[in-house]
Amino acid sequence: MARNTYLKKVLGEDRLERLANTKVIMIGAGGIGCELLKDLLLSGYGEIHIVDLDTVTLSNLNRQFLFRKKDIDKSKSLTIAKAVQSFNYFNAKLVPHHGNIMDTTQFPLSWWDQFSFIYNALDNLEARRYVNKMALFLKKPLMESGTTGFEGQIQPIYPYYSECFDCQAKVTPKTYPVCTIRSTPSLPVHCITWAKEFLFHQLFDESESDLSNSETIQNETDDAQEIENLAQEANELIELRKSIKTTDASPFIEQLVLKIFKGDIERLLLIDTLWKSRKKPTPLDWSTYKAPVTGMLSDISNQSLLINDTKVWTVLENIYVLYKSGSILQRRIKSGKESFISFDKDDEDTLNFVAAAANLRSSIFNIPIMSKFDIKQIAGNIIPAIATTNAIISGFSSLNGTRYFKYNYDQTGSVDFTPISKESSTVFISIKPNKYITAAALVSPNEKCPSSSLLSRGVFQITEEQRQTLTLGELVEKLVKKYGYEEGDLSVIVGKSRLVYDIDFDDNVEKKLSEIGGIGDGELILVQDENDRLENLELYVKVTDEEREHVLPELKLRPKKSVGDDQSVETEEESGGDVEQVDGVVNENDAIVIIDEEDDGLVELDEPALKKRRIQVQSLA
Repeated sequence: MARNTYLKKVLGEDRLERLANTKVIMIGAGGIGCELLKDLLLSGYGEIHIVDLDTVTLSNLNRQFLFRKKDIDKSKSLTIAKAVQSFNYFNAKLVPHHGNIMDTTQFPLSWWDQFSFIYNALDNLEARRYVNKMALFLKKPLMESGTTGFEGQIQPIYPYYSECFDCQAKVTPKTYPVCTIRSTPSLPVHCITWAKEFLFHQLFDESESDLSNSETIQNETDDAQEIENLAQEANELIELRKSIKTTDASPFIEQLVLKIFKGDIERLLLIDTLWKSRKKPTPLDWSTYKAPVTGMLSDISNQSLLINDTKVWTVLENIYVLYKSGSILQRRIKSGKESFISFDKDDEDTLNFVAAAANLRSSIFNIPIMSKFDIKQIAGNIIPAIATTNAIISGFSSLNGTRYFKYNYDQTGSVDFTPISKESSTVFISIKPNKYITAAALVSPNEKCPSSSLLSRGVFQITEEQRQTLTLGELVEKLVKKYGYEEGDLSVIVGKSRLVYDIDFDDNVEKKLSEIGGIGDGELILVQDENDRLENLELYVKVTDEEREHVLPELKLRPKKSVGDDQSVETEEESGGDVEQVDGVVNENDAIVIIDEEDDGLVELDEPALKKRRIQVQSLA
């Protein structure tokens, strides 16, 4: 019996042949990526490209089954491509790429154009939004996927025919006020953030911590005493950092303990306004601990504490761990092999230092202390990852992707995604009763979406020589002439929402494009009609070697759609269901919304319009 006999029965000969003659890309080679590559390989795809910028770490091995201990510190994309060769039954061509998918030099727009389908197995919002934008530019189908714990989801995206990744608002990572972190912590996470983002960063990392930003601090508090104290604390850390290379380990750590856990706290106690409604902290009594710590340091058997992840250390043990880890970090810096050290949850030295420092601060502020294991979960932003959930979601991702190849799309022309978008579904899984597997029909793009609503996109081709001579003012004139804007009534935005031109801001009109940051190869230019007559235009800058006139894409901008701000959305009563938040999942009779950030990428879909969807269990085939 031929190896593909059952695939032919399930997919049909025509579809299987299309799979064998197509190129797809899988972005991300982590928890979902390992499972997904296995599924794509066994589905019969002819060529699979794999992109990931990470290397294998010890913490990956419990759920990323294609990696082994011998692979630690090796490129994930290269390793994963080799690992599946033992069951590459259909001789798929595997092309690994070690790099950042947002690197426009390594992965220009023209490189993306070779693929028929994009599979995402990413774990961060920024990269996923970027991939979503590339899919919209090239009108390439994209399969989104994500898991957290026992919950997971897939979302097929057919550009401009179904919702894109940005059509629903996403939850942003939790942040805390700088003054809470540095002056008045009340939760373990505050102390862990302080130890990781401020203390460790200021002492050992490359650049200054964001928690030292004086402008941010002044926006949060007008207490002159507090501002002065925070500035003095930062200055002391600068001096401590300088002493790393000039003092021995014991003096350095003792200085650190006395200044940070005693002196700084004593100064905080002098700011009466901070303690009117809060319990006062208790400075560390160094005289009580100095002799016992010295004794512990001389006993080699105490080193077992450094690898005991589940024990909740006493204050004395935390000081000992701070001594040991701080001394090792100091030695690494003094060796000259590392000019700076960044926090890494898998680097035992950095994790021990942060855990001990966080616990000492917690004890001072009357906050419960935690085990190193629990601190690692928080400091490393680790969301529970379950291998079985990754496997199930990867299966749904691959299965739904093969539906696309039921049709013989002409990749050279305009693709009508209407049939496939009607047949595809968003799929959710959970361990909630009656919600184990649920599916929702795809819906049309959100008309207010900042990505899908930009219906006019194209490539602006220009040589480097032209970029050095063409001014922004001349580009604006060409945009007006080409697309029918009214004279001067447009705005030009580059990069992350940086305005470089509008009718009231013409400071840059005489500048060459090369002098304006954000107008280079792989950059995006957003052009908006200030009169709201024409839809927005987004241009992808492609610096080419071709000797020809710079080329603006041939596009006809359509009148901008009028979307009322008072469009109504069904209330809970109208939708027929009460909304209840339980364990990170919002349940109602007509919709399910799975939330959270990442392990392997689950994000929140929190648009109220989800209540209009009718979710039902559909056939997995």
